[in-house]
Amino acid sequence: MRIIPLKKNERTYSCHSYLILGDWNRVEDVNTLIDPGVDGFVLQEIEGLSTGFGKVAIEQIILTHNHFDHAAGVMAVKERYGARVLAYIDGPGVDELLPDGRFVKAGDDFLEVIHTPGHSSDSICLYAPAVMALFSGDTQLRPHQSCEEYTRESMAGLMKLAGRAIESIYAGHDAPLTHGCDKIIRQTLENLKKCA
Repeated sequence: MRIIPLKKNERTYSCHSYLILGDWNRVEDVNTLIDPGVDGFVLQEIEGLSTGFGKVAIEQIILTHNHFDHAAGVMAVKERYGARVLAYIDGPGVDELLPDGRFVKAGDDFLEVIHTPGHSSDSICLYAPAVMALFSGDTQLRPHQSCEEYTRESMAGLMKLAGRAIESIYAGHDAPLTHGCDKIIRQTLENLKKCA
């Protein structure tokens, strides 16, 4: 699995988008875009990448949640490539719903869907066990002292994440993290235990 962070439009408020390809761009690999952002800004960069000879550049789009800054650009990408759109709940352009615990092929591997409500009721994280990577969307993983930000449901989501080996985190608005990821999640849970 290759993970390619895409540039975002700095002139507008948008999330980070991530392209997942197979290691060898084989025909059976599923080119996947996570969170296209607010517009079609990522399209130009995708067009310049080698996404596989004779393959559609984007075959599926997965939304971590349906907020504008993550999902408004879905139709531009869908129209350009005919991509399927997968999300936890229905929304504009969504073709298939992703329940908690499902595995979905992305690139040459699989992502586990982990429902993590808190930021929004439809928030999910996507975990790639083979490379120990987590796509966290807007799920709050960094330790905070403020208890008001977390609900019982968001704590349950964090508990699910704490049970996985995570070496890298690809967040919706922060730079990717490549060290200390397990510790960050455990520290957030420790801080939240003080709120109980």
